[in-house]
Parts: sequence; structure tokens; C-alpha cells
Amino acid sequence: MQFIKEHSSLPVPRVFAYDFDENNSVSAAFILMELLPGTVAMDALGGYEAHRGVIPKEYRQNFYRSVAKCHVQLTSLRLPKIGMIVRNHEGGYECGPIPGIGGPFDTATAFFNAWADSVKFKLDKETITQMMQRSPIPAEQMVAIIENFPSQIKAIASRLSLCNEGPFPLAHDDFLHSNIMVDENFDVTGIIDWEGACTVPYELVSFPDFLTAMPVSFDLPQKYDQDGQPLMRNYEKRGASEGSISKW
Repeated sequence: MQFIKEHSSLPVPRVFAYDFDENNSVSAAFILMELLPGTVAMDALGGYEAHRGVIPKEYRQNFYRSVAKCHVQLTSLRLPKIGMIVRNHEGGYECGPIPGIGGPFDTATAFFNAWADSVKFKLDKETITQMMQRSPIPAEQMVAIIENFPSQIKAIASRLSLCNEGPFPLAHDDFLHSNIMVDENFDVTGIIDWEGACTVPYELVSFPDFLTAMPVSFDLPQKYDQDGQPLMRNYEKRGASEGSISKW
């Protein structure tokens, strides 16, 4: 967060002090940071019970415009390698390993190879089979596609990125409106939950997670309630199941 604070005008908390060593004087890891103004967008105007986690229509244009400005700044922050941002002994910033994947990586090819070697699909065969009951594709075929996907990525890793070498853009791994704070007009006042942020290949930079290009009629029915409204808990479950940085 301090790197972002020093190199952009993004509304992130100022860090006053931190210590990740549990053997410190307070016997616990801690971070002391600035309290940001506003309310998390998902909880604004009555919260989930009032609007099911969906930004009210009359505020969307303002909210999306404000988020877009933040997103442009975010992806304009770049470092020479792919990895988590860490502070070195000289007080500068560099990239460190990504939990579960490794690194830091000098090239996008090296990242995709490491990702293919470490990735584990989150759903078991039984769950996939159940989800595919109404699909024209047999469940066994879908399981095979999923199992073969990492090896296929590895086979074309050297050709996946148009910008194989750095600098690489910074990405927030949970850029949802549950981590975006707003004022009464839905202008962004803060962005939180940065522990999974890292620099990534350009191909992994995407629009915020609360936007979807999937038409409702094509999406999974369990993502919606009986009235056809999206279930916010699907975002929460996705984030919990993906864990730290495994989105990438």
C-alpha cells in the first residue's frame, strides 16, 4: 500500500506501522493504518438486504466512472518483474515470490510455466458433473478439458504474451465493490484489501470483478435467486475458494 501511496493518487490507507513477526512486543502480527472515509460500496444505501449487492442504477454511471479512473492509475503502476511487491533493505520496492506459484519472474513465459506447474482446479469431479447436468457437453469431456488445461498453457507459454518482458502492471486480485469504499454519491473514497496485489502479465489485467460480460441466460443458474437477481455470496465464495493470489 505504501508503494501505491508514493507512486499514485489512488485512495489507499496510509500505513503508520506494521510487524509481521508474532514474537514482537505485542505477541501478534499487526498493521496500523489510516481510517478511510466512506462506506464499502456493497454496504452502502442499506447494504445487501436492500439491493442484493448490486449498485443502484441511478449511481452506476458515477460509480463506474470513478472506478475506471482508479483502475487506469492502478494498471499504470509497473515494476520490472512479476511478483508480490516487497520493500527492500534500502527502502525501495521490488518484486518477491507469489504464494503458491513462486518467482519473482523476469518474463511472462516463466510466470505461465510456473502457474501451469502449480495450479489446482478448485472443484472436484463430482461437483463438475453436477454442474454439467444441463450442458450439451458430457461431464467426462469437461473434466478431461480441465485436467489438460495446465499442460496446454505450458505448451504455448512462450507465445501467450505480446509483452514477454517487463515492466509489468500492478493488479488487485479482489477488485470487487466489497473492497471499494464510496461516499453518498458513489464516488470512490478508498480501495482496501491489498494483500494479494501483485504485478502480472498484461494478459491477466482485467476489468473489475463486479462487472460481468456473461449474459444471465448463459450463466450458471445457482448464481441467481428465484427472482433472477445475482447472489452476492457467489463473489464471496469465489474469493474464499481461490485464496491468496491463486486467481492468477
